[in-house]
Amino acid sequence: MKKTLGIILIIIGFCLTVVVKIGPSKETSWVFGYGDLPPMFLAAALIIPGLVLYNKNR
Repeated sequence: MKKTLGIILIIIGFCLTVVVKIGPSKETSWVFGYGDLPPMFLAAALIIPGLVLYNKNR
């Protein structure tokens, strides 16, 4: 279960990073309310624990 949770966190963080790199559109403009930096920190906050959970339970 922890391995699956790690994979889910990694996928969500990666998708958020892709949205930030593509840039704002009409559908994703709410993500960029405070600029690019907060979504990147949020993506890192999701990817790093996901990698830790995945590697511990591999």
